[in-house]
Amino acid sequence: MSSQVPLLFLEENSPTFWQWGSFLEVVRLIKKYQFNGLILHQQTLMALLAKPSPLCRRSEVEHLLLARNNALHYLQRVGRYCEENHIQLWLQGEAAPNSHDLRRKFPEYFLSDTPHPDAAFLNHFFGEALPEILSHLPAVRGLRLSLSTPHVHPTEWQQALQRLYQGLRRQGCQLTLRDYQDKEWPRQQLKMALDGLPNDVRASMKATELDYRPGFANNPNLTSLSGYRKWLEFDLWGIEYGWTLLPCCLLDELQKRLHWATQAVGDELDAVTIRMNWEWIPNNLLTDSVNELNLYGLSQLIRTPLAQPRDIFAKWLEAHCLRPLPQQQIDSLFAIFLSSHDWMCKTSSLLGRLLQRHSQLPTDFEQALQLLHMDTRSANWAQSFQPLMPADDEALGAQQMQLITLEKQKSRFLAEYLWTQVSKQLPAMALTDAFKQNLIDAWERAVWYTRAFSHATHAFALRLWIRKYGEQPEQREQLRLALQTLRQFVADLEQWFATRGSQHPYTFNLLLDPHRILHLANSLELDNTAP
Repeated sequence: MSSQVPLLFLEENSPTFWQWGSFLEVVRLIKKYQFNGLILHQQTLMALLAKPSPLCRRSEVEHLLLARNNALHYLQRVGRYCEENHIQLWLQGEAAPNSHDLRRKFPEYFLSDTPHPDAAFLNHFFGEALPEILSHLPAVRGLRLSLSTPHVHPTEWQQALQRLYQGLRRQGCQLTLRDYQDKEWPRQQLKMALDGLPNDVRASMKATELDYRPGFANNPNLTSLSGYRKWLEFDLWGIEYGWTLLPCCLLDELQKRLHWATQAVGDELDAVTIRMNWEWIPNNLLTDSVNELNLYGLSQLIRTPLAQPRDIFAKWLEAHCLRPLPQQQIDSLFAIFLSSHDWMCKTSSLLGRLLQRHSQLPTDFEQALQLLHMDTRSANWAQSFQPLMPADDEALGAQQMQLITLEKQKSRFLAEYLWTQVSKQLPAMALTDAFKQNLIDAWERAVWYTRAFSHATHAFALRLWIRKYGEQPEQREQLRLALQTLRQFVADLEQWFATRGSQHPYTFNLLLDPHRILHLANSLELDNTAP
């Protein structure tokens, strides 16, 4: 059990950070929610800041240097402001970046056509380029680097990491390594990297394995790195659960995950980091969504872990009230928010398995199969670790088809019922108009999202049945009708986007892309001729 309060860091992953006004807004949030530090995360940050090699082409070096110097001067200003406001500043990027700018800056290391950096480049980048960057940024506390499966010999990889550590320590900076894209099984890359480094290097891990997904099991790797201080990562923006566009109350889940983490690692839990945005979809703001509740809640639970979610909700709701609400109305709203978690867990998965990629439906049948076979599962163990439609057990497959139908029926009922409830109840409540509209719109989007996944999952499950159990005329006909229904839904969705849907954020059209859904439907139909 931990006896200390972990630090709370805000992870800023938006290109708007490079605008001073946006940075000041980030600082306002840091103060409002009592964060201890700021992590500036950009995928190509280290490539931007790296000093070009003397062998860089003269025709390219001028602009590359100008961009680097501009970024360094800006970050120096950011650093001074953070120091004045007692905010820790960290930088985050990829440990083995592979970008066009790096190839232009260091042409001598990329003479061959190999797509990945070799050991010589890693030694230079880790041992010289990164420490040189930090020599210009004295306010930066350290680096958090995302590991990916290395393409060099393990000994060369360890030597490069040693050079990185030594270079950072000479600059008075700290190092945190995070588990990012380890494609090998079992996933031991982070542990192997840490085993070759001093124990003042921190380990950063997601709260659920691979990516943060509501309802999925806690990350078991958190307990396998004894002796190292650990950072626990939460994505509150929702890369895997709706991009802030869909309601998902995490209060109860966050409290349970924090309790488990403190029980499991005790005082080794050094910090909790919160993702606020995503650089690829920068215009969806967590603070503009109903899921801002999760940000407020986590900031409270860090310091008061035994606080009741109901009390946290009531306190958060006060900011949106025109006058105090009766307890009955608060309780009614709280029940709606709590139900959003159950809805989300049922909607975009299939019996506890993934059936979405970054919250979107699969692009085709093959991607859907790949997602289902990923080694990450819902915490609903009874379903998620049972073989799915085993070829030698058609009776179990039939039972699972019924469970899939039931799961999607529950998801649709929840979405439509809760949308109806907020539409009926909110007009009479003394809440701001903006809050009312925000919540009603979120549940309207949830209904369309649920319909999409319900129709698509039904068609996919039928196609999977045919793949596993062979040619059956009844299932063929059911699949034909399911695809017909799915295509009609797409037509309805396009009509909605052209009318009422145009009043919603344009990014919902990306999340629930009609063309993507049609592509999935076509792949199911084309494939059904060859089970």
